[in-house]
Amino acid sequence: MAAFDQAARFAPDNAQAWFALGNACMEAEQQMVDRAAKGTRGSDAARGYDPLAGAVIAFARAHALSPDDAGIVAHRAMAARYACLWPEAADVVKALTGLAARAPASFACEPMSAVALLDDPNVQRNGIEGWSRANLAAPAAPPAIRQRGTRLRVGYLSSDLHDHATARLAAGLFELHDRARFEVFAYAADRDDGSAMRARLRAAFEHWRDVRELSDDDAASLIASDSIDVLVDLKGHTSGSRLAILSRRPAPVQLHYLGFPGTLGYGAIDGLVADAIVAPQASEAEFAERVLRLPVCYQVNDHRRELPPVPSRSEAGLPERGLVLACFNQAYKITDRVASAWMDALREHRDAVLWLAVPHALARRNLAAFAVRNGIAPDRLVFAPTVPQAAHLARLRCADLALDVLPYGSHTTGSDALFAGVPLLTCRGNTFAGRVGASLCAAVEMPELVTGSLADYAALLRQLCTDRARLTHYRDHLDRGRARLPLFDTERFTREFERLLEDAANGVHFRYPAAPVDGVADML
Repeated sequence: MAAFDQAARFAPDNAQAWFALGNACMEAEQQMVDRAAKGTRGSDAARGYDPLAGAVIAFARAHALSPDDAGIVAHRAMAARYACLWPEAADVVKALTGLAARAPASFACEPMSAVALLDDPNVQRNGIEGWSRANLAAPAAPPAIRQRGTRLRVGYLSSDLHDHATARLAAGLFELHDRARFEVFAYAADRDDGSAMRARLRAAFEHWRDVRELSDDDAASLIASDSIDVLVDLKGHTSGSRLAILSRRPAPVQLHYLGFPGTLGYGAIDGLVADAIVAPQASEAEFAERVLRLPVCYQVNDHRRELPPVPSRSEAGLPERGLVLACFNQAYKITDRVASAWMDALREHRDAVLWLAVPHALARRNLAAFAVRNGIAPDRLVFAPTVPQAAHLARLRCADLALDVLPYGSHTTGSDALFAGVPLLTCRGNTFAGRVGASLCAAVEMPELVTGSLADYAALLRQLCTDRARLTHYRDHLDRGRARLPLFDTERFTREFERLLEDAANGVHFRYPAAPVDGVADML
């Protein structure tokens, strides 16, 4: 960070110098957050230095110097979102969509920024495809279909096969595969973190291949030598991705599942696993891949997950009495339109507090200031510290209602809340990333908590805050149904996922399934 700061001072008119400084500041911010989660403090924190503020300034300078660089513009918007600087973020997103409109053929947007910032699914796809063309190798032709053995050989490629959100969701799927029909391989591109989850995953797979130290060519050769029929990428455009392995086409059928909430816009991916809510019938144009729909919810959950003992509210930093509204999504997902609905509810219900997971000091200050401007005392915003997953699941029970966000909504955070018995209020968005909450609610048989607009979301939130008995009913429904609700039925999910894999291997054309859960048809 110091080096790039010096570079920017030597070359103050160089946009790339300021852009590099902004990225270094964002990395420093993340390191500070990680240290705080571990209970340690670094020298930057001791001096009171705020890397996120530095990133906001650096990206703004870069944008002023290079206003037509979509990469710079997207990074500036993301930094402003992280900082909850919503007017600035809105202006920069408007500039980004303007670039997309003026030069669609050359528009490219880093994929995670695209799903977080671009609410128009067609613009989102165009930006992701442009980024993939510019940054990923052109994929090879698919290999010839070879003679298949008695079992379907399925490979999972991921750098999240350790104590990670993806593993916590999917461990049961790997364990429950029918070994009489499926031969399952792990291609682990991550380090061994020594966790119990890593040991569990190693035991779940029939074959374990460490590919972290292998080149893309060597990893692809290894997968090809295993005669994999269907290769499932679990990362997509997320940190640690090895999409370059897939560009070598080591398997005749290559799918993406779970890691990235949208199109990958990349020819090496044949199919995207979804469901009829996150990818409704009329949404085919949003995806470069063939959409492969599961009959209920696309998101798997682990049947072996347990709820630890619940702490008292005071132990969780909350008032013992009153209503607790919780949103544990990252700060960049929160927008002023959603936050305004929360403030309206807090004004009407003076015994309610808003429980947030926002580790960034600058974002906390801006959120507190936003509350004050809306007539809410800042102490009614409670900021939760980062804790291990088991402790997080336990403390979630202290909440009365989980609040979803747009345009990039709750995914694992939503299923965590529902598993803990906390109902989720959501609003169906315009893209895959914004529809996951609706899919989760349908899979726990509570489609009435899915709204069609932010106005309806705000109105239903106020109603729920008034009707505490209804919230108690929802908690009882989730607690009683934890063993039977489709969202948590890993055995059922695995059998459906296996049928999808078999159909993909056999080249079956995937059709739009009938909605099997009550109330889902009305949401499509």
